[in-house]
Amino acid sequence: MNPLERWFRAAVRGTAVSRLLRRFDIDPHRYWLLTDLFSELTERREMFGHLGRDGVSLRTASLFYSVLTGLISLVQVLLGVSTRTYIGTFLGLSGFLLFTILLSETANSLVNPVEGVVLAHQPINGATYTAAKLTHLLRVLAYTVPALNLIPALAGFFLPHATWSYPLLHFTAASLLGLLLALCCCALFGWLIRLFPPARLKIVGQVAESAPLLLLLFASNVTRIFRALDLKVRLGHFDLPPATLHALQAALAVLALGALVFGLRALSGDYLVRVSAIMHARGAKASARRGKTRLAAFIARLAGGAQDNQPARAGFEYVRRLAFRDWQFRRQLIPMLPFASAPVVLLFTGARKSPFEGPFSAMHILPHAIGTIAFFICTVLAFGSDYKGNWIFLCVPNTTFHGFVRGVHAFLCFSLIVIPHAAVYAVLLYQWGPRDASIFIAFSLAASFFYLALTLPLVEGLPFGQPVDTSRGAVLLPIMIGCGLVMSMVVALQHYVLFHSRPLVCAVTLLTATAAVILTRRGLDTFEVAIRYHLGQTSQESTLLYKEVL
Repeated sequence: MNPLERWFRAAVRGTAVSRLLRRFDIDPHRYWLLTDLFSELTERREMFGHLGRDGVSLRTASLFYSVLTGLISLVQVLLGVSTRTYIGTFLGLSGFLLFTILLSETANSLVNPVEGVVLAHQPINGATYTAAKLTHLLRVLAYTVPALNLIPALAGFFLPHATWSYPLLHFTAASLLGLLLALCCCALFGWLIRLFPPARLKIVGQVAESAPLLLLLFASNVTRIFRALDLKVRLGHFDLPPATLHALQAALAVLALGALVFGLRALSGDYLVRVSAIMHARGAKASARRGKTRLAAFIARLAGGAQDNQPARAGFEYVRRLAFRDWQFRRQLIPMLPFASAPVVLLFTGARKSPFEGPFSAMHILPHAIGTIAFFICTVLAFGSDYKGNWIFLCVPNTTFHGFVRGVHAFLCFSLIVIPHAAVYAVLLYQWGPRDASIFIAFSLAASFFYLALTLPLVEGLPFGQPVDTSRGAVLLPIMIGCGLVMSMVVALQHYVLFHSRPLVCAVTLLTATAAVILTRRGLDTFEVAIRYHLGQTSQESTLLYKEVL
């Protein structure tokens, strides 16, 4: 620790800050103990799912945001936009990104408090624990707000009508906006914790976490819905006296302030009493229905054959159950919501036009959207919340994993590819007729299986068997951009070349299916080797426990 860091640490933990913490019913001594504990757990990679505590990924994301906003500000300065448009653009972008990040971080801290079960019996009040748990939000703001607004604030000085104080005003407004959003996110989950029972809190928390993406996804369709209902919406035009309008605005401001204050106070009440109930709540009911059991047995028999029937069934059921229960896995899939809704959107936008008729059909995107979903799932499938329980797989023989990986692959095929295509095929039979619908679905199935075969080796070990690494997002971003460009070129090739001849589509479908079969066999072998390698590392790390104790 250099002298500057020591001086800052001593200043922050001084008497003035301690007095301020006590005013909010926060014990300074226990607060700093908990903060140091969470930092130590992060350094030991035992608490690695928080962006604000992972300095490497936070710095990488901030660098990306700086480059992005720098390019946007350069374009707007060259165009000479007005000051109001300029600051509105960056405050709107900052508000959406910060709200999405802070909402996710707050949900992960308060709704999935793994260490809270251990600390619940300690003499720590709710205000102290929640303040220490949410301190990393300030670090998110300290990195993200300057990354999004520092370069634009300085570049805004060169706008035509900007004053000398514009950079200071811009950065101050962005900082206050970030702090307000952080308080609003904390207040929102304070109300959720107070209003909803602990058994439903995880599901409600992840629904709230996905709200910004869902709002962004369906925002463009709001006007279409109103037009379909023949409704006229007039915003900002009320025939009310000015005094009444000002009174309504003041009442709304007081109501929002009261909701914010009482939401924050709800976090400091009996939060630690609810922690045990939150953590032991079941995310989904264990379903032992005969229909699902028979379906799993049938799919496992197809995937593993007579020799690997039981291991394949175990792999199928293991992934099926944990995919709906594991907190970190579901949290990582939230950014995938726009792609997951692609089959439904494409049915409404592209089902009327067959790709064989000439005009562009949005159904061209279907196999590539499913391939994108497969890429997302395969990159996050190895990470979960209960990764310390993977020791149980050390008790089974190595030959078991030959059928286990085939059961996992069968679940991915059935849930990602077979079910969506069956639903789409039922609609396309009515819209296009049996010939065009069957050819297109066969092509889409072959392409989807090919994408799954390509992405299967990305599963880095046992499913749900590793802690979440937040730095992976920065590494995967260039890969996603490159894959998106390749998929765009393939869609253009489909429209302009491939789908002008039905025999050509059938030939390409046969070749793609053959390549998918070959790549799937290699991908399953790679997946099996990755599981064995990961379990081998786990067995070696467990022997270090006794050395650390001694």
